[in-house]
Amino acid sequence: MSVLSLISFAAFGEEQVRIRAPQGPGDAAFAYYKDLLQTVLQNTTEDYGEAHVVVTDLNVSQARSLLLVRDSNYLDVEWAGTNREREEMLRAIRVPLNMGLLGERLLVIKKSRHDEFDKITGAQQLKTLIACQGQHWPDSDILEQNQFTVERIIVFELMWDMLTWDRCDYFPRAVIEGYVEVNKYGSDRFDTYDRILISYPFPMFFFISKKKEQMAQRIESGLLKMLQDGSLLSFMEHHEATQSAFPLSRYKNSLRIKIDNPFLSDDTRRLMKSLQLPDRLFNGSLPAHQAQGSTN
Repeated sequence: MSVLSLISFAAFGEEQVRIRAPQGPGDAAFAYYKDLLQTVLQNTTEDYGEAHVVVTDLNVSQARSLLLVRDSNYLDVEWAGTNREREEMLRAIRVPLNMGLLGERLLVIKKSRHDEFDKITGAQQLKTLIACQGQHWPDSDILEQNQFTVERIIVFELMWDMLTWDRCDYFPRAVIEGYVEVNKYGSDRFDTYDRILISYPFPMFFFISKKKEQMAQRIESGLLKMLQDGSLLSFMEHHEATQSAFPLSRYKNSLRIKIDNPFLSDDTRRLMKSLQLPDRLFNGSLPAHQAQGSTN
């Protein structure tokens, strides 16, 4: 966004909500969270005034962006899978941005290895293989705590090269991420193997500095309304970055390997238990426009 645009926003008293830039050309999920945040700001204009998402030119790791948000230094909001450490450091907006589907992981594999994965019948066989994951992702900790073998990699794009070179065997990606990413990185080479899902409770939250409570309350109130009236689920079903995961009935015959996430805070664990997400989505008991939930 140009300097002139920033000045014009300020001149009219419009609040700016700064977010990081996409982490690369394959950051397919970026548009989802940016558009969702802008929708929340628009939906809360009557109570809080005009506001607009500003995409900065900061292309930084998730760990770095969370620190910048904490210090209100260049960034105001970041989205991330939650854990106790992040919730202690920042103000978590306790509404699962993708209805718990972040923790439902299909396996991105090389097409040439499809028959090999067809022979897997349980978790122990999968644990003998190597999963590509981010260096600082909570997913890496979760998988390792459940005795999965993980190759930690800093750069997202490099994970696809590691998969190509057989330096890792599979790349667990959320069902709302994998299909779009494979299309970007090469559906001729990679396959979204959804016969097997690794499943663990892992909500994605917006995080804000504890110094910006009014902004936090605004985003929280807007998201909670979307969760309760079903528009959050509808947003997911229709957004180009996430719609490929639907309908969720496609997973009814998948082998869903459920594992524990020991890094959740007690508050988040209670939240997910009360919402019964994503299990209610998978069994069809939470249709669009009829979702109910509480962040208490």
